[in-house]
Amino acid sequence: MDNELLQMGLRIINRYNGIEKKARTYGTDVMLYPSEIHVIEAIGSSGGSTTTKLANILGITKGGISQTCSKLMQKGLIEKSDGEGLNELIISLTEKGRTAYFGHQKLHKQLIEKINALSSGIDGTTMSTIRAILTAINYELTRLEEKQ
Repeated sequence: MDNELLQMGLRIINRYNGIEKKARTYGTDVMLYPSEIHVIEAIGSSGGSTTTKLANILGITKGGISQTCSKLMQKGLIEKSDGEGLNELIISLTEKGRTAYFGHQKLHKQLIEKINALSSGIDGTTMSTIRAILTAINYELTRLEEKQ
């Protein structure tokens, strides 16, 4: 791989990371940070959940979930209700939370549609080559991550 291709790939990664870190409203009247919208996404996808289940889904601590949920409650995006078990609380989205959830889904759908439109003109052989390159890069990045 020549240096120009590597630099282009790094620019794309850095640009995507910058977009992912940016706070957005997702159709609501409050700014939501990536950690917050990801919790909203997990709650919306599960139809309501507990702190423990959310921690498992997102791979973060229950303490991290609790902190984020406190912020989301203050912003009026989630609510808690009694669950079936003793001391179990079910976390669900409010109407404003559902607006953010669907706004986030819409953003992802638009990105996927753009990428699909861009790639629709690429022939099968070229697409297979692109997949092979991306798979190899992913494999090498995984190996590097495991060494650290």
